[in-house]
Amino acid sequence: MEDRRILPDAIEPSYWNVVFHPSRTALARLILGRFDHVSAFTYIPGVGAWILYDCQWGGTRISLIPRLNVLVAYTRGCAIIKFDRAYKPLALTSRLGFYCVPAIKQLLGLSCVAVTPDGLYRHLMNNGGIRIDGTECSTTPTARSVTAAGAGAGPS
Repeated sequence: MEDRRILPDAIEPSYWNVVFHPSRTALARLILGRFDHVSAFTYIPGVGAWILYDCQWGGTRISLIPRLNVLVAYTRGCAIIKFDRAYKPLALTSRLGFYCVPAIKQLLGLSCVAVTPDGLYRHLMNNGGIRIDGTECSTTPTARSVTAAGAGAGPS
């Protein structure tokens, strides 16, 4: 049974840029790892703006960002991975819990065992993710700039 409903004339992104926010305290690094939060954004050409999806303990934020400088400030110091969205049924276990990692897994259509931002980072990099923030990382084989990967599309 297919539960995906098609919206006529809807613009649905085929990829998302997944933002891994670094842990800010030594305790967070000890408990969670290098990253303590994950969110995602994508560019919608027909609208000329970016959509931000951010699931936090206080609720889910879906924001329209019309200016690149706002997005640059939000992602400063973060690792960003461009990842194509999968369109396949998800395992029941991928629906358990609702915090940032399962929310992003749902958004990307992933059925994987990652439960922390670090685990999700490793999964994305091992399954075709492209690092686009322009910085090298010890677990990243290659790094590309935001512009080279296409995430910088749109007005500046």
